[in-house]
Amino acid sequence: MSLLDVRDLSVAFRTDGTAIPAVVDLSFSISESQIFGLAGESGCGKSMTALSIMGLLPQNAQAAGSILFNGTDLLTLDREAKRRLRGSEISMIFQEPMTSLNPVLTIGYQISEVLTTHLNLSKRDALEQSIELLKAVKIPSPEIRAGEYPHQMSGGMRQRVMIAMSIACNPSLIIADEPTTALDVTIQAQILELIQKLREERKMSILFITHDLGIIAENASRVGIMYAGRMVESAATAELFSNPRHPYTIGLLESIPQMKGARLRPIAGTVPRMDALPAGCVYSNRCSYVLPACRAEEPALLQVSQDHISRCIRAGEITWNS
Repeated sequence: MSLLDVRDLSVAFRTDGTAIPAVVDLSFSISESQIFGLAGESGCGKSMTALSIMGLLPQNAQAAGSILFNGTDLLTLDREAKRRLRGSEISMIFQEPMTSLNPVLTIGYQISEVLTTHLNLSKRDALEQSIELLKAVKIPSPEIRAGEYPHQMSGGMRQRVMIAMSIACNPSLIIADEPTTALDVTIQAQILELIQKLREERKMSILFITHDLGIIAENASRVGIMYAGRMVESAATAELFSNPRHPYTIGLLESIPQMKGARLRPIAGTVPRMDALPAGCVYSNRCSYVLPACRAEEPALLQVSQDHISRCIRAGEITWNS
C-alpha cells in the first residue's frame, strides 16, 4: 500500500470570476521509505502540488481529485485536522530558510514550538529535545546555536535548522521543496547526504521537488516530470535517464552540462502562462518532435512499458542518444 497516493489532482485559482488552472489531473504515488523526485522548470506546478498536500493553498484556490495519505483523503479534512497533521505526520522543508524562519525568534524557540504543539512537551523538555535535533543535523555547539537568531547563521546552517524542524515529530513523509537551491555545491552535497542519512535512520518517505535532474539521479528511486501543471512522464529513475520518452524530458537532459567544452542544447522558449496554453499538447510550441496531430488535442498518458508513462503521441518512437 502506498503511503501517499495522489489521484487526478487539479488546482485552480479564482480571479475575477475566471478559474486559472495551476495543476491538472496529476497522479503519482509514494511508497514507505521511498524518495520520489518531482522535476521541471519553474512555473510547472511542483510547489503548488506540495502546498496542496500540506493543505496550505491560498483561499482563492480550489482543489479537486484526491490526496490519500495512509488511506485518508487530505482534501476532505477540516482546517483543524490539517493543522494537526502538518508537522506531526507530514512536514515540509522550504526552499528559502531565511524567509521561512521567524527573524525575531531564537532557533531553539522555533524548533521547540513544533514539539510543544504536536507532542505536548513542556517548554524545558522541548528545548532539550531541540538541542538534540540540532545535534542530529550536525550543527556544532547546538546549546549555543539554540539561543541564536536566523541572521546569525549561514545559509547552510539555516537549512539544517529547517531539516531539524521537519523531523522533530518523526513524520512519515517529508516534502523537500528545492532544499538546496541557494547553497553552494559543497554545502549542497552535505545537505543531500544529511537528508539521505536521516531518511534511512527514521524510515521516512520524501517527496523531493527540484529543477536539478542531477540531484534526482543521485537521490530518488522514481521520478515524475511536470510541465504546465501536468505530469508528462514518470518512470523509475534509471529507466527515465536511460530511456526518456517525452520531448520535454529529453530537452531537460540535454540542458545538463556533459563535459568541459561541450555546448549545451537549451530548450527554446519558456513555460507558457496557464491562461495562454498552446492548442493540443501544452509542449507543442517548444517541441522539436511536433506533428500537426500534436496541436489537434492534448494527448493522454501512454504506457510505454510496465512502469513507464509518457504524455506524447510519439512516445513509442522517440529515442534519445545521450
